[in-house]
Amino acid sequence: MREKMQGWLRRSLGPAGSMADHSAVGGSLSPAGGDLGTRAAVGAAEAGALPLSHRLSIVYLAAPVVVWLVSWFKWWVGFPLAGLLIAGLWRSLSGSWRVSFSLRFGILSLAALAWMLLTPVSGLWKFNSDFYARYIETLDLGRGGWPSYFTDYLHGDPPLFVYYLGWQIIPSLAGKWIGSTILSWAIPVYTGLGIWLIFVMFTRGLSNLRTQLIGIAIFVFFSGMDALEYILHVGPFDGFKLMSKQLGNNLALEWPSHVPYLSIEAEYYSNSTALWQSPNHFIPAGLISLIIIGSRNQPRFAAVSGLVITICLFWSPVVAVGLVPLVTALMVKDGIRPFLKWPNLLVVPPLIALISLYLLSTDLSGHDGWLWQYYPGLTSMLTDLLRLYLAEFVLLAIVLWRMNRCVVKEPMFIACLAVLTVAPLYVFGSWPDQHYAMTRGTIPALVVLTYYTARALMAYPPETEGRADTVSSYTSSKSPRILHPLLIIIVAIGMATSFSVLLRTTNSRYGIHEYERIERTSLIHENPRSISERTASTVPDLLQSLLRDNDQKGLPTGEPIIRSKYDIYLQEQTNSLVYLNRNCILGSEEATSLFLHIYPTDNKNLSENRMQIGYDTYETQWITYPHYKGDTHCIGSFGLPDYDIARIIVGQYTPYLGVDWAVEYQFTDNGQPDITYAHRFNPINSYHPYYSYYQMAERSSPIIRSTFNVHLIPLHNNTLIYTKTPCSESDISTPFLFHVIPTDRTNLPVSRRQLGFENYDFQFNSRGTIFADKCLAIITLPDYDIASIRTGQFNPDDGATLWQEEAIIGQ
Repeated sequence: MREKMQGWLRRSLGPAGSMADHSAVGGSLSPAGGDLGTRAAVGAAEAGALPLSHRLSIVYLAAPVVVWLVSWFKWWVGFPLAGLLIAGLWRSLSGSWRVSFSLRFGILSLAALAWMLLTPVSGLWKFNSDFYARYIETLDLGRGGWPSYFTDYLHGDPPLFVYYLGWQIIPSLAGKWIGSTILSWAIPVYTGLGIWLIFVMFTRGLSNLRTQLIGIAIFVFFSGMDALEYILHVGPFDGFKLMSKQLGNNLALEWPSHVPYLSIEAEYYSNSTALWQSPNHFIPAGLISLIIIGSRNQPRFAAVSGLVITICLFWSPVVAVGLVPLVTALMVKDGIRPFLKWPNLLVVPPLIALISLYLLSTDLSGHDGWLWQYYPGLTSMLTDLLRLYLAEFVLLAIVLWRMNRCVVKEPMFIACLAVLTVAPLYVFGSWPDQHYAMTRGTIPALVVLTYYTARALMAYPPETEGRADTVSSYTSSKSPRILHPLLIIIVAIGMATSFSVLLRTTNSRYGIHEYERIERTSLIHENPRSISERTASTVPDLLQSLLRDNDQKGLPTGEPIIRSKYDIYLQEQTNSLVYLNRNCILGSEEATSLFLHIYPTDNKNLSENRMQIGYDTYETQWITYPHYKGDTHCIGSFGLPDYDIARIIVGQYTPYLGVDWAVEYQFTDNGQPDITYAHRFNPINSYHPYYSYYQMAERSSPIIRSTFNVHLIPLHNNTLIYTKTPCSESDISTPFLFHVIPTDRTNLPVSRRQLGFENYDFQFNSRGTIFADKCLAIITLPDYDIASIRTGQFNPDDGATLWQEEAIIGQ
């Protein structure tokens, strides 16, 4: 068995002699294998320059900060600080910049492209709500001038956009120069470039293509053993059952606790999860962590290490905090003297002060507290933590230590374990169910742990061809041979989490159409609730005095096209209607719905079932997304379709009671609004959202004629419509009998199979509405084949049938 395992490892990982990186314990990375495929990297390394990939990464990270400084702040603030930043980085960026496009260059590019395409960034697959919010913010950053403001319909003064913008500001700059549609390319390309730089640095020192590809695979799929967590949490049988349900969603156990009220989104991200969920955090974490590892013995990096972390503060404040222990570990190892250079001492303080002033100007709605505040006792918390630590990193760390006893003397390794241990103890996040210190703050430590794991896997192969190979200094030749297979097993178990994440991306294929509508989208339209979290309504005086003047503060509102209970604004930039009520009463609004009827100039733009009624109809309950309540103001919005519109009818109604108000607005022949045609109507039956169903019923022959006529509408999800005209309260005061008889009784629950039908009796008010003298109820039939239905009304007091009819549906 041992010989078979050795043979497989030999074929998979190759000989130790092929490894050029013999420095995982303390030495600098060897330039063998080249950097970006260049021979110049060898000479540059000998001259003391940082590797080209590291310099490119620093430029990649610093560019958004420079753009932000010179475009958001007055010239006497932005330009001097940007100049100081460039001057501070200048010496660390010196060296050869020649790149030869080798096979390695192409393979790494394809790998980065493939990983990017398997995330929501690409737009080819699945959007999550967080990603879509990032796209909308990037879109709004590209509109109008900088500094960026959002339109605030609630208070009038546009609030300043306050967010860590490192990932967004370069694509938004492309949007300003070229147009909003370029974001479909700018965001994926910019993200893919960051991934490519991560791959280049992670595989640097691996001398052949095979080991480089294995290194990339380890990096992409690396994760803690979440599968083991499930087993430790609920036992083997229930654990595998839970995992099978979560596969393709989120396999990670967000918090392995038996405490029922502990509900926080807390997990150590796998690398794929981190990129999937938050590229704005993962990319700076990956780049800077690998710069620290690869240049940890380079004086030029030590001289700018504080400046690089300050740059990360603009990308992700939580990740910047997670990087501090790694740099501190370098100080412990090499002493503080190499870090006391003018870029760290002179540039960092003013830059960190300005970034902090900007980021802290918003109203922080964060949730924070110690972990033990969630627990009734210390024992249960320690049990959960032990299970979490063991599955995620402790068992892995023990194997790495046993493979090389010197690893415990490596400050970087100890620092990464310390971060992973301490991060869960303090719960911090912008929402009560998020734990940013754990999910985002630990990404740098996990990247470092990935590096050590990959080097251990590839630097301890068995003997090959009857002779002992040179074993890398990372591992000890005296360590038990069982440790290497055990490490492979640990990594393989963890890979299930990343595999589930990538499978999650491809579970539902949508996204391209989102790009088609992104140009007419804005944060106020898609997610107005998040405006207060990403803006400063009252900008501090000091920050306001430093910012540039911007005459294009947010999207212009203009005059409302309709003045009614809600003032309604037509936003041409986003092709949407915005409803604003400055004196709304929360309780009364929650019971209502807004509706919109859109009449096109050409009915061919309508779907088949809408052509019959001649208009598109949209409605939503006021309280549901994307409508918002703030102070005494209510706001909501509808996105308009792309086709030419002849007129619209907007209004509000209370279900089962009728229309509160309705207003028609007509457009001129050229598609432009003419405000002279806007006028107020009293509530009219034809404006009721349910009236389209009444029209469909009138156009079809009833399958039952009785006290109520019952119509079957096949094109509308096999809908049954009950109608009665004239109608009064007495007609709907008694319950309705409604039985469905299937063609196959096995479609029924077991308890119903003897009876032969399913009972869907209902009260009229739960399924219907009355307006004017019309009564209308809507019932959706089940999916299985139906033989017939039986319906009527009965007296609940004595069970007497008032009327009853049966209709044949299928043969």
